[in-house]
Amino acid sequence: MYLLAPLTSALIYPFASLFLKRAIGEGAGLLRTAFLSNIVLFAVFLPALLFNQQAAQWSQLGWPLVAGMCFFGGQVFTFLAIRAGDVSVQAPLMGIKVIFVAFFSFFLKPDEVPALLWLGSIMAATAIFLLGGANLKSLRENSRTVFWSLCACACFGASDSLAGYRSAEFGRIPFIIVMVSVVAICSLAFVPFFSASLKEIPRHARNLAIAGGMVIGIQGIILNLSLAFFGQATAMNIIYSTRAFWGVLLVWLIGHKLGNYEAALRGRAVMSKRLAGACLLSVAVVTVFL
Repeated sequence: MYLLAPLTSALIYPFASLFLKRAIGEGAGLLRTAFLSNIVLFAVFLPALLFNQQAAQWSQLGWPLVAGMCFFGGQVFTFLAIRAGDVSVQAPLMGIKVIFVAFFSFFLKPDEVPALLWLGSIMAATAIFLLGGANLKSLRENSRTVFWSLCACACFGASDSLAGYRSAEFGRIPFIIVMVSVVAICSLAFVPFFSASLKEIPRHARNLAIAGGMVIGIQGIILNLSLAFFGQATAMNIIYSTRAFWGVLLVWLIGHKLGNYEAALRGRAVMSKRLAGACLLSVAVVTVFL
């Protein structure tokens, strides 16, 4: 039953991508959107302390600090990927995170390294080609989205692995709170580079950024608390990788109702190839753990 948690997060995640991309495009800008989203993320996680019954082991503070830096890096790269290209490319690519989890799990828990890792990697590479439109021209057009998404996957993979296998050493809920606190504090570094003050963000764009942060926070706390209490980082991420399906389907079926017109602009053929890529990517992720 605990696998319902990452499934819920996978279903929620694409909405966050759509909200944040619209916020960036409608006047909030990348840095201000990232700042607002991360502060809201911290606020969403904070109430978890009310349910904490385990004292923090401060001698193990390094683990949540490193996890927080990795999570922050993942957030930054995610925003760069969202700004660079289509959500229907960025969201499915995030499913590759589970392969990075396998690599990091080798160092934290070697017996979880899968035997079919290379086969899964080849399938994932093929999926990336399909997600780019199945030709070299369109792949080049989305090259920045691919690059930033892979960077985000590496960071989030490290963060998930630490939350799954090192949080008990510090305290499960305190680990998560320290991790998101690092994200919020690091976000202050964005402030000097704002193009204008937060007050000058158009109200609609600000609301979208806050909504995106809330959605990311909700799906993040569901996933991270599940990792902290149940471990099973690999199994959790297999289920979580199904957001590859939901990202493409959301844009294709109801994206226009949420202000995203990628499906109409790119055409049915391209979107069909991206859906095929998303499916292949998910199969690759499952194959890695057979």
